[in-house]
Amino acid sequence: MKRSVFSRSALGLLLASAVALFALSVILHAYDDDPVATAARSRPGTYSLSALGYAGFYDTLRRLDRPVNRSVGNTLAMVGARGTLVVAEPDLEHVSSAEGMKLMGAPRLLLVLPKWSGLPDEERPAWIAQARPLHLDYAKNTLRLVAGRSDVYRRAWPSPAEWKYNHLGFTPTAPKGSGVIQMIRSSELRPVLGTAEGMLVGELLSGNRVIWVLADPDLLANHGLGSGRNAALMVSLLDNLRGWRNSDQGAPIVFDETVHGFLEAEGTPLKLLFRFPFVVITILICGTAILLALAGSSRFGAARRVRPELDFGKRQLIDNGARLLDYGGHHVVTLKRYIRMTVRSAAQAMHAPVKLGEAELPAWLDRIGKSRGVKRSCAAILRRASLMADSGGEPGKNDVKLAGLFDCARDIYLWKGEILHGSSASRLNRK
Repeated sequence: MKRSVFSRSALGLLLASAVALFALSVILHAYDDDPVATAARSRPGTYSLSALGYAGFYDTLRRLDRPVNRSVGNTLAMVGARGTLVVAEPDLEHVSSAEGMKLMGAPRLLLVLPKWSGLPDEERPAWIAQARPLHLDYAKNTLRLVAGRSDVYRRAWPSPAEWKYNHLGFTPTAPKGSGVIQMIRSSELRPVLGTAEGMLVGELLSGNRVIWVLADPDLLANHGLGSGRNAALMVSLLDNLRGWRNSDQGAPIVFDETVHGFLEAEGTPLKLLFRFPFVVITILICGTAILLALAGSSRFGAARRVRPELDFGKRQLIDNGARLLDYGGHHVVTLKRYIRMTVRSAAQAMHAPVKLGEAELPAWLDRIGKSRGVKRSCAAILRRASLMADSGGEPGKNDVKLAGLFDCARDIYLWKGEILHGSSASRLNRK
């Protein structure tokens, strides 16, 4: 007869898997409200809420009804023929030479040079714990994407009177805690905003394309956007760039995020099931299905026999008798009878004289045992058992009496084995 039932352990595993699957789904739903991982939000970019990010500027443009958008793939198609592309602090590890040249081919381009590297805050992953200035080579290598014969340097912030060139209508303000500004020296760029010795914003014309380079990202970043009139300055910068040669004001402004390593999902939605973090859910579902199949199937091999409700074998009868005696409280009588039966069994095996009474038999057995090297005394064990059995049933003494009788029963059993078969040491010597 076969049984096909769910065991308690299988049901427990199924329940635990379901709870784990539900908890993981809630966690992924809570943290996957954006296509960008939380750890990446401490870097520069429009997804970043940290001091180095541009989420504030991106939100400002949206509130001002500018046609702003992000790109995680197919960037130039989103920009179109009259749009404006913003490439802010590109990570050159994610931008090959061919991709960089392709992006530089946008009709209107704002290139922002890198300046800072942020260390994420462990307690608040969307923030940074510390900002460190990058080596100037990072900014120089980025500038070479559009202007090869140019240099980048850093100096103290100019005073308002030092801004000799200003076609944007607003004067930049140093962000709080930032005493150094990053600027450009170049014979290829025309100053849009700059001093006599260098440019903060430079312009490069190439046919029908126009490229503006912002040397210092502090004006655009979250930590510097609110200083002075920097927000108005950055909006004016983009409006002037978009309005170059009377461009269509409805043309899109696209912030490219592929330069920060963010790419759109490829392939069919089915492939998402095998990518982290969704692959964890896939594994849990498969494991639950396997457990369900195993719990609902019969055992492998031959069918297991079902034990009958009532077992009339010797072992079961002995167990039932022992339980009844224990329930009835006949421990003392049972132990006394066992000790007497053990002595009689040993006497019968030793062919003891029939005429011996209850008092002479233990003495006769001890004489035989002494001749055989038995150390235990049958008479002593019987006397000890009699004393234990006849002791009064005082409160708290029953357990002691029973323990003593059990010791006597054990000793009489060992005595019988020694007198009939010899001690373990003697048996080894005979072998």
